[in-house]
Amino acid sequence: MNPIRVHCPAHITLLFSIHDADSRLSHQGSRGAGFCVEAGVNVVAEMSERSSQGGSGDVSGRVNVWDRDESLVDREEELSCHSMYHDIAEHFRNSGSIDESEAVDLDIRLELPRSQGFGMSAAGVLAAAEAYSRVLGIDDSALAPGLAHRIERRRSTGLGDVLAMSVGGVELRLEPGAPPEPGVVTGFASDAPVLLVWRPGEGRHTSGYIDSPDWRDDISAAGGAAVDRLRQGEWNADRWPELLEESHVFAQASGLLAEPERKALLADVNVIIERSAYSTDLCACLCMLGVSAAVVPRTLTRPVGEEVLEELGEQLRACGLGAQVTRIAALQS
Repeated sequence: MNPIRVHCPAHITLLFSIHDADSRLSHQGSRGAGFCVEAGVNVVAEMSERSSQGGSGDVSGRVNVWDRDESLVDREEELSCHSMYHDIAEHFRNSGSIDESEAVDLDIRLELPRSQGFGMSAAGVLAAAEAYSRVLGIDDSALAPGLAHRIERRRSTGLGDVLAMSVGGVELRLEPGAPPEPGVVTGFASDAPVLLVWRPGEGRHTSGYIDSPDWRDDISAAGGAAVDRLRQGEWNADRWPELLEESHVFAQASGLLAEPERKALLADVNVIIERSAYSTDLCACLCMLGVSAAVVPRTLTRPVGEEVLEELGEQLRACGLGAQVTRIAALQS
């Protein structure tokens, strides 16, 4: 059998509220809004013979994960990164989908940095789950998203990224939960270029916020109010400026903008934008929950070209920041 190749776009959360009181992982998640981007995670899956060196508790095939810089992620140093792929293997092994003598090998390449608010754990686990389904010949479109969502919730690595990725484009998550149900999400299309910016070495783990009583109430109050406003009327490209405004309000009301690292990053990005000839065409929004921002057009009817964003990216990299141009991802069919 030929290798199976799957790509999953990353996801930028601009605002959200936390909904995790239900004991059923499939019913936990978030309401919120954001957009998916073309850069994400590429997975190649291939059937192989199960290694005789693996112990009785070893259910995974070979798993290699490459970071954005093409360096191989060390299994021992980054156990959490590898272990979520073990969870996928365990699910398919326990369901009887894989024979005891077989395994699925995964080669996983990340196109954006981890722990920077780009939904990379969700993109990785969703792409890997879909690759498993395809290589095993399982015809169930709901299996991979549901499994990926449950793994994200069990590990507290995300809330609504998988639901957002199930629709693509610019999304509004109306009800929490796994796709295709009970989660409810809608989206509209755009292919506007965007510039993602982050401060290397300043990543944040989602669990540090969504599991913290000090953060969750303020985040949920601000995010819930924003979604209540955004869900009024049709969700289409005309709502983009409103989404950007709501993201700024959320960043302040939730207290997330007050963190010194985020505040400093946003200030650095805004200085570069204001010095450019495109200060009236571009704005920066914080990505939740990293120390990162997205430089986006103020209106989708007049997007700024990739070459302009590349030039801004060069200036930001000269300031010691990471930067990468990508585009808003297509709607999922």
